[in-house]
Amino acid sequence: MKITDGISQEDLKLFLQEADEQIQVLDEDIIRLEKESGNSDLMQEIFRAAHTLKGSSAMVGHQSMSDLAHAMENVLDKVRKGTLIVSPQVIDALLHGLDLMRLLRKEIVATDSLAPTDIKDCVVELTAA
Repeated sequence: MKITDGISQEDLKLFLQEADEQIQVLDEDIIRLEKESGNSDLMQEIFRAAHTLKGSSAMVGHQSMSDLAHAMENVLDKVRKGTLIVSPQVIDALLHGLDLMRLLRKEIVATDSLAPTDIKDCVVELTAA
């Protein structure tokens, strides 16, 4: 996993803390979304978490994480705007994205050489949701 040159260990530590927080928000709130699809505050919180992950991961050079967060953000934006309804397919796609997000986060700190996580199928799944 390549991180942008010039990112200090302190900046990387802050990114990891923020990523952990946003992943936790997504974990808790995507599950709630299935039961509370009409909750606009909840929807906004989920969207904001994906948006934050997209921006911060791009800033540190984790392009796969940024691309995946962007795909999740697009789905969430459609739900937020009412052009896509929350369905089991949407929830499953978001949860799949969240699972990959966790793997991408692990790649940053892995001391062994993990094979890079492939996000293509998940991005296709999110786009089709």
